[in-house]
Amino acid sequence: MRRKDRNLDELAALEIIDKCEYAVISCVDDDGRVFSIPISIAREGMSVYIHGAVAGSKARLFKDGKDVKMVCVSYNKVPKHTDAEFEAMKDDGARLGSRVFTTEYKSAIAKTKVYQVTDDANKIEALRLLCKKYTPEYMSAFETAAMHGLKATSIYEFKIQSLSAKAKIL
Repeated sequence: MRRKDRNLDELAALEIIDKCEYAVISCVDDDGRVFSIPISIAREGMSVYIHGAVAGSKARLFKDGKDVKMVCVSYNKVPKHTDAEFEAMKDDGARLGSRVFTTEYKSAIAKTKVYQVTDDANKIEALRLLCKKYTPEYMSAFETAAMHGLKATSIYEFKIQSLSAKAKIL
């Protein structure tokens, strides 16, 4: 990482993963092309889970042990300043670049290996994690939905091999 002053530790990286609305996963397909897709994620320990259809790009690509990178952003904001703050900086190029024409953010990159989850009990637990994150208010109907869609749903576990994270907060 070039900007060591923005480096975050592993605990902060895991928090970014937990708080992101979605992640983008990327890998190389069998033809050497980059495949990237935004996905909903949920983490437990050093594993991140996603769901998908039983057929399609993810089903073709995510062979056990495939290397996949996951990018998560939990915070992204262009800073806002009062008129007085802006007036005090408007003739200072360095301050403008670092405090006005910039973005505050928190991001993490996980290098992972992906594995398909095939055991029904483990698939249900992964689905439970996802639903608790994205639809906690509807968990009373979780069992019905999970049982109905279980056979038509693939679950993938991304085992985190390494993490890096950084932030710029003014």
